[in-house]
Amino acid sequence: MKKRYLGMSVIALGTLITLGACSQTKESGEIVNESNSETVYTDDSGVTIVESTTELKDDGFFKLVVGEGENPKIKDIVSYDTAYKNSDWDHMTLHVDHAKIVNVSDFKDDEDRTYKELVSLKYELINEDSSDKHITPDKAELVMNDGKTIDAEFFLNYWDDEILTSDAHKDGYIHFKVKEEHKLSEIKQIKVSFKATDEEGNETTHTYTIAFPMEAAN
Repeated sequence: MKKRYLGMSVIALGTLITLGACSQTKESGEIVNESNSETVYTDDSGVTIVESTTELKDDGFFKLVVGEGENPKIKDIVSYDTAYKNSDWDHMTLHVDHAKIVNVSDFKDDEDRTYKELVSLKYELINEDSSDKHITPDKAELVMNDGKTIDAEFFLNYWDDEILTSDAHKDGYIHFKVKEEHKLSEIKQIKVSFKATDEEGNETTHTYTIAFPMEAAN
């Protein structure tokens, strides 16, 4: 089966209905039981303009990163069931059940910096060690089909910065932000780096490589 994703790239406008100084048409699609729509129109100078109508704050994977009074829109979205599990690092197990990536418009972080792409991973992190650890995601890289890597910054202020005690776990969403917009269907994996400090103050780091399935989630 082919991967299913919702594309919001430039589309053929065809014959448009003129409305005053501009003309418009609508396109809609669906992925993982989520719908998205956009309005495409041309202004007086012939420039093609795309307006998305899906609000980021309405998506449970991303609503935590939307600041008060902000209303960024989702332009494109792809969603994967990853079923990722790894226990290679320091008596800890990472589960990532689902990954979602979006291209957005009008998104700024709490330092008023603009980002055009966001990643959200639904995770569970289990400390199976006899000692407590202070664990924090550090950074991530998106890996494209052609092997190119894209830096992704971690939303530090949305991580519950607590000590992970022995035989305990934490779960929720990990968020990353990317400066530039990319074609979502060409992102094949994400490399997520964590750092941990033990009770003696020793710091270690580890990178998990989470490959995305060939197909988007049903």
